[in-house]
Amino acid sequence: MTTSSRAETRRPRHGKLSWRLAALAAVASLALTACSGPGSDTTELVVYVVSEDPVFIEDATEGTTIGDMRSRSYESYATLEMALAEQEPLSKSWTTFATVIDEDTEKQTDVRSLTGHATFNDGSSLTWLGSGEIDLGKVPVVGPGHTYVVVGGTGKYFGARGTVSWELVDADKLIFRDVFTLILEQQ
Repeated sequence: MTTSSRAETRRPRHGKLSWRLAALAAVASLALTACSGPGSDTTELVVYVVSEDPVFIEDATEGTTIGDMRSRSYESYATLEMALAEQEPLSKSWTTFATVIDEDTEKQTDVRSLTGHATFNDGSSLTWLGSGEIDLGKVPVVGPGHTYVVVGGTGKYFGARGTVSWELVDADKLIFRDVFTLILEQQ
């Protein structure tokens, strides 16, 4: 007589998400190393952006829930001093759009998928994508934030790929330091 038992197996709640985040990190790493070949150049662009208050698009439930969206507009500057003084912006438009794609009520966090786009005064642009874990209901704190993958650009950034990392440097005025590490095709 053979006896069999059935064990119930459950995948961790964030299993798929963890794999997606790991894949995103691998793609970013490849973009900055193996993908740069002859005819390309690596450069770093540091920009200070001042955020306007976010526009919230929420469903009818109280608090942050899956599907909630936040849109932010920014002014960008070459230095922190220029950002504090709000003088000589570098961009015509700078926006991000984040959607809550997962939440963990035990840890009090949610995961947001983000798309960002900047059009600079000379007409060049950059676009980036990614996701990051955020504390529920918390105001951003000074320090490192997330890293996203740059997926393209126009003008002097035509065909750009690489990463953008941000950190909050002034919580009162919502000033972020964004560092783009870009691989640019030589034209």
